[in-house]
Amino acid sequence: MASLLLADSRLPVGGYTASGGLEPALLGGLPVQEVPAFIAMRLATVARVEAGTAVVASAAVRHLRASAPGCTCTQGGDATTPEPVSMSEPASEDVAWAWAARNPVAAVRDSSIAQGRAMLRLVHRLRPDGPAAQWLEGLPRPLTVRAVVLGAFAGELGLDGASVARVVGYDDVQSVTAAALKLEPLDPVDAVAWTLDSAPHLDDLVAACADLVAPYDIPAHSAPQLEAWHAAHAATERKLFRV
Repeated sequence: MASLLLADSRLPVGGYTASGGLEPALLGGLPVQEVPAFIAMRLATVARVEAGTAVVASAAVRHLRASAPGCTCTQGGDATTPEPVSMSEPASEDVAWAWAARNPVAAVRDSSIAQGRAMLRLVHRLRPDGPAAQWLEGLPRPLTVRAVVLGAFAGELGLDGASVARVVGYDDVQSVTAAALKLEPLDPVDAVAWTLDSAPHLDDLVAACADLVAPYDIPAHSAPQLEAWHAAHAATERKLFRV
């Protein structure tokens, strides 16, 4: 249920405001027939940064949750053997700084902060006294990025690293395909086919990110052309999406 919830585009966290960079890419000259390659590129680069960040955040909150007095929770909430607890989980600010260092474009950071604040509101409404809210407490507003907050909430809900990475990667794919239908005259079935065809690339992302536990483990992949498109998009007045 938690995976389905977090991957649902109807979750009120502002995901509809982002195209995964597809709008600036199309405006920059990307042919629409290259969208599948664009999706694969994102899953191999920037989406791994997002997924790795979320996985590290989720691991920290799972450890915090497991170390609570009397807790016998494993991943997924089964009451059996406690999950092994690390000596110290990374602070939310350390994870957020690691994400920020890998995202140099201000427009991307601003969009992530807006979605992160919306996700934080969800955490505070649903689990105000939970370990995710505790771990995120005091995180400065400029560091309240989506991947950190989503990962923390996923950790509280008991998702393991592989599930968190898959949710983030799937959401990245769906952001692109959903935006494509708004930006180009496409058959919706084509967008579904693009999603299914991305499965091997998504599996590679999950394998690369599922076991990360420290901020320095987060992948540092970049896509310079995409960053240039994002920067140009920030100054565009007529657009449907923030990024």
